[in-house]
Amino acid sequence: MNKIFPLLMLALPVVANAHAVIEQKDAESGSFYKGVISISHGCDGSATTKVTIDIPYGVRDTKPMPKPGWKLDVVRSELTKPYLSNHKTVTEDVTRISWYGNTLESDHFDEFIFRGQIGVGTGTRLYFPVKQECVVGERHWNQTPDSKPSPHEQHGDHAGHTGHTGHGGSKLEYPAPVVRVIDGTGGHHH
Repeated sequence: MNKIFPLLMLALPVVANAHAVIEQKDAESGSFYKGVISISHGCDGSATTKVTIDIPYGVRDTKPMPKPGWKLDVVRSELTKPYLSNHKTVTEDVTRISWYGNTLESDHFDEFIFRGQIGVGTGTRLYFPVKQECVVGERHWNQTPDSKPSPHEQHGDHAGHTGHTGHGGSKLEYPAPVVRVIDGTGGHHH
């Protein structure tokens, strides 16, 4: 127990600073995946009014779960690499989902849910960038390990965020939710 407590204390700042997190961190290629993005608070105390999730290539036939009191906007885009589904060539697919038209107070949390199929042969990691818009301000949870911080993140113009990468140099200030893809056969149906 004495060795575990310090490790838990090290993990607390990461959890406390997380704002857009994906619940299920693993998905099997070829299977259906239910993505649950949690928004834990607003922008420096300002209520959230819109949440937009970018759907990466490799997640197919994505469908959002409606939320009572919120409106939905689903963007479909042409695919650079079409794929076969049910003996048909799919040339466009969902690339962005937005929930808007309501308010999530900063001291509350909520979940924004979608479902899609993880394509067989998809990369080992899928990043789901999230844009959180608030009454005042916005957050872009879009950093990946190989991305560079934007100028406003480097200078820390968001109150409470210094824009630095942490003591180890690898901590992202505004990380995109990420799912690890596990090789599978695609035999699961949900």
